[in-house]
Amino acid sequence: MLTIDRIPKKVKFFLRPIKKHFTEPAWGHFWALVMAITISHGTTIDRLVKTLRGSTHRTNHGEFLWRSVWDEAGVIQAMALDTLKRLYSKKDHRLFFIIDDTQTLKRAKKMEAVGKLHHHATGKYGSGHTIVKVCLYYRGVTIPWASCLYVKKEHAGKLEIPFHKLTELAAEAIENARLAEKFQVTVLFDAFYLCPLVVKACQARKWHYIGVGKSNRCFTVGLTKRRLGKYGRNVLHNSGQWCNIAGLRKRKTYRLAERIGYLSKLGIVKVVFSRRQGESKPIALVTDDLRASMQTIVADYLKRWSIELLIKDEKQHLGLADYRVLRYRAVVRHLHLVDAAYACLTHVGLQAQRAQGQKHNTKKVLRLEPISQLKDRMRRMVWQEAVADVVQHSHEKPVIRRLEKLLAA
Repeated sequence: MLTIDRIPKKVKFFLRPIKKHFTEPAWGHFWALVMAITISHGTTIDRLVKTLRGSTHRTNHGEFLWRSVWDEAGVIQAMALDTLKRLYSKKDHRLFFIIDDTQTLKRAKKMEAVGKLHHHATGKYGSGHTIVKVCLYYRGVTIPWASCLYVKKEHAGKLEIPFHKLTELAAEAIENARLAEKFQVTVLFDAFYLCPLVVKACQARKWHYIGVGKSNRCFTVGLTKRRLGKYGRNVLHNSGQWCNIAGLRKRKTYRLAERIGYLSKLGIVKVVFSRRQGESKPIALVTDDLRASMQTIVADYLKRWSIELLIKDEKQHLGLADYRVLRYRAVVRHLHLVDAAYACLTHVGLQAQRAQGQKHNTKKVLRLEPISQLKDRMRRMVWQEAVADVVQHSHEKPVIRRLEKLLAA
């Protein structure tokens, strides 16, 4: 089993600025767990400790997750801003602030904040957690920004924390985001978050938004009030036009039409009705940017898929849902450790591109390797440093060099 006892040299520079957020003991736990997540195949504390050479007992890491004093949200946002600073190009000021939620099923009866929910992926009821995820998308790179654990009202009182609805958590994330004014921010979300609370938060920041309107919402054009679903099908049939739109990876053909009108509880908006070629059901994209073309609105909203990929990668490769801790604070910090590991792997991917002679500021859209490949790259990096250390301090250098060649082959 591959083990680690230090921060790899190529990652040390990336982590150095956030060290000031921790005391010395807490910093040792933080970097060790983050690095363990980037190279391990599971993220329970038991598994992570096995990948740490000379680590303390697993109970000490568990105590760190809920007893230590550090601002987990501030740490992740500091890492995000640092990544954004490295990626910044004067030719591209458009930044996307994407909001979504995900669910994790948990059978533990004593785990705090676990409540009944309808699991969207399986279509069944169960018990678990709902997590509001926020990420930034800039020049083709997805950057984790926040992970907020939703706590039901009956549990919030027991935990002595304020109760917030999912939409309130999303609105707070928008209100509290400290992003440079040089960016033109567009907020992307699905139909659930297209509500007055989230929209007002966007308007207060002077950020545009794009969300999906449910088919039963009332939309008024002129003096006539219509339902978005039926009205969209008629508009696309009568006046829609076919357009090729670039998504995250491929270009596809969509039938598009647009109308400006009044949407109940949101005011004057532009609605773009879109239907992908080969599909029958249209969707209605709602935005307050009345000047944007319908092609631009659809292309921008397709970038919302990046947060779906982020959640998928964090669950499959970084163990977002693998926590087995009881405390509410420990669960929250586990989510942020996974975000920190994703940010570190993103940094490794950007370093690899630079090593191959690709300058970040010359490419409009960057294409990083998948997270599974970045984890392999991180493992190779850790292995090479370990072998180099053995070679440096060994008295049997010919044997070590021969062993190194055999292992490399």
